[in-house]
Amino acid sequence: MKVEELAGDLFVACPRYITLERFAELTGFKEQKKMLARWVAEGALPTRRFGQHRMIDMHALLQRLRQAKGTQG
Repeated sequence: MKVEELAGDLFVACPRYITLERFAELTGFKEQKKMLARWVAEGALPTRRFGQHRMIDMHALLQRLRQAKGTQG
């Protein structure tokens, strides 16, 4: 699976930044933490660091998902 295949409507009510654990809960990927870590490492999931905490930037992710859907046709 690719990040671009995620359904953006899952994230509409999310705050701007969420933890990777919360993201895993929302997407149903709790058992695929290696895949999520790879997405973060590759930059497929946009993140921002707050001190020692890395958070998923949901605003940037939603923009990417909308752009991907728009270019698919």
